[in-house]
Amino acid sequence: MRIMRQPIAYISDDRTIEVFYDRYTTPTGCILSYYKVPPYMNLFENQPCELPMDVFDDLVTGAVDLYVQYVAGAEARKRQ
Repeated sequence: MRIMRQPIAYISDDRTIEVFYDRYTTPTGCILSYYKVPPYMNLFENQPCELPMDVFDDLVTGAVDLYVQYVAGAEARKRQ
């Protein structure tokens, strides 16, 4: 068995990140970087989003959930 200088990570077919490391290494974090920056999108200027419509509901639901959590947190801070 040889000592690895750095852990090796890759994204598998089921979109999970797998990390391989030796017994002397303890992974403590992961930095994820974009390999492509999405192009500018503006519906008012007729520049559509490149994402498929399949992800629309998930994105909108996630954005609404984040906003509701933000508002609920602001209300809780006001009460204190």
